[in-house]
Amino acid sequence: MGNTMFSIGEDHIRFAQPALSLAIGYRTLAQHCFHHTPPTPYEVEMAIATVEDYIEAMPELQQLASNQVCADAYLQDIARRVGSEQALSQLELERLFNRMADVVSGSPMREGEFPDDKNFFSYLLIVRELSHHLGIQHIALA
Repeated sequence: MGNTMFSIGEDHIRFAQPALSLAIGYRTLAQHCFHHTPPTPYEVEMAIATVEDYIEAMPELQQLASNQVCADAYLQDIARRVGSEQALSQLELERLFNRMADVVSGSPMREGEFPDDKNFFSYLLIVRELSHHLGIQHIALA
């Protein structure tokens, strides 16, 4: 399969192929699960479970291409944080997500490492879960 597009919006996740939409987005997830910035470990676990429930409810997503394209501003911010401007690998997403998990678990946050923004944490969690559970290996930035 070739590259296909997806987008994570405030209240939805949309995929171009297969043409599907999930009724959860970074803002709705943050409002539902995150009551602290950065979120607590419990809040992160609840958010992960929520995203997994949406993914599992749509088995058609298992046919998603491993190479995706995305033009979301938050994804561009994430790419800059890992030193990339054109694409993100699953490994880069995992590393940044694991660093976020370290911060959530009490490791000190380096100045400017993450924005003071629940929506950023929520977006990072969603894109990591999509990559992890749907086998997205590479995301080109549009």
